[in-house]
Amino acid sequence: MKDILATLERWSRADVPVVLGAVVERIGSAPRGPGATLAVSGGGQVAGSVTGGCVEPAVIREAKEVLAGGAGRLCRYGLTDGEGFDVGLACGGTIAIAVYDLDRALVGPVAEAVAADRPVAVAVRLDESRFGEQTLVFGDENGAGSALEDSTRRLLELDQNGIVETTDGELVFVESFAPRPDLFLFGISDHVAALVTIGKFLGYRVTVCDPRKTFVTRDRFPQADVLVDEWPDRFLEQARVDTRTAICLLTHDLKLDVPALKHALASKAGFIGAIGSGKTRAERDARLREEGIDEADLARLHAPIGIQIGARTPEEVAITVAAQLIESNVVAHATRTADLPRATVLS
Repeated sequence: MKDILATLERWSRADVPVVLGAVVERIGSAPRGPGATLAVSGGGQVAGSVTGGCVEPAVIREAKEVLAGGAGRLCRYGLTDGEGFDVGLACGGTIAIAVYDLDRALVGPVAEAVAADRPVAVAVRLDESRFGEQTLVFGDENGAGSALEDSTRRLLELDQNGIVETTDGELVFVESFAPRPDLFLFGISDHVAALVTIGKFLGYRVTVCDPRKTFVTRDRFPQADVLVDEWPDRFLEQARVDTRTAICLLTHDLKLDVPALKHALASKAGFIGAIGSGKTRAERDARLREEGIDEADLARLHAPIGIQIGARTPEEVAITVAAQLIESNVVAHATRTADLPRATVLS
C-alpha cells in the first residue's frame, strides 16, 4: 500500500472508514505481485490497483460488502477457478487478495516511519478467527519478540512482501516498508546529475560525493538527498554499506577511483560500477590488482558501467545504469530469499 499511503493518510485524518484489497500471493503470470493494494473508502472513493483493471470491479464489490458490515475475506482469482475469466484475469496466473478493514490508527505511524527511513512492516493475520487484524512491527527495535514479530522481521530484513507461518501456526501476510537503499554517486559530471534524477525515480536515497567542493552544490544537484565534499575513499570508510547499496564511480580519475573501489570491493555493496574507456579500465584494474584485489572481487565490478546498447547522452547512459541496477536487484533478491520458508493460501 506504499503507493497510496498519502491517500490513506488523508482519509484517516478525515475519519473515513476504509477497506483494503491487498494481493497477498501470486502464482504464475499476473500484472502485480504481493503488496499491490486497492482501497475503497466509506465515501465510495477508490485508490490504487491490484491488477491494473483485470479484477478491480470484483474486488470493489467485495470491499463494499465489508464496508457494509460484512466479514473480511480471502478472494482467489484465476483462470483455473472459472470466475477468473469472467472478471477479466486472462493472463493465466492466479492471485489471492485479502479484503479487510484498514486499522486507520496504524496509517500515521507507518507514514512517519517511511518518511524517516525507519524499517517497519504491517503484519495482517489471515487465519479465519482473526482475519484482517493488523500489527506494526519495527525492524530497529531490539529484544525478543512474539512469534508474529519474529516472522515479520525476517521478511522486513529482506525487503520482501509475502505470507509466512509463525511458530504458533498462524498465517500472516507481511508488507515490508524497508528504508530506501543508498545510491552513492561519485563525481560531478552531467552523467551524475542524470543518475541523481533516475536514482530518485527508482526509490534510492541518493548521495553525491566529490572532493571538489565548488561543484558539489544544491544548484547543480537539486534532487540529491545528500551532498558531501569529501574524497570517495574517506566517505566509504565511514558510510553504512549493505547488500542493497549501489556504488557508482563516474569520475574518470584513477586517483579517486582506485582507493574508492578498494573500499567498495571489500564491502557488502550489492552493486559496484565505474565509468571509463578501455584504456582507463585496464590501468585501473592493474592498479587494483597491485592493491591486493583478486579476480573474484574484480568480477563484481560493472565496468564499463551500464548496459552496452550504444547510449551517448548522459540521460541515455543513466537509463542503461538504471536497467543494470534493476537486474542486479532481481538477482540479489532471488539469492537472498531462495531458502526463506513461505506459506501459501493458493494450491
